[in-house]
Amino acid sequence: MPPKATATAPWQELETQAYHAYREWHLWLVLRKRELADRLAAGRPERHPPSIARPAERPERKTPSQGDLT
Repeated sequence: MPPKATATAPWQELETQAYHAYREWHLWLVLRKRELADRLAAGRPERHPPSIARPAERPERKTPSQGDLT
């Protein structure tokens, strides 16, 4: 005689799926972030080739002079 299958409540399958989703969410986030980065990189051309390193431009600061303080 085959083993008797236990009846499961409808919510038990949903609970099992939720448990596995909770355990794997960080992996899904990493894969999604990688997919979005690839999609964004394919959509825009690279402005500067990686071999050319440009220094960061710094905005000039204006310091108040003695005449501006009045």
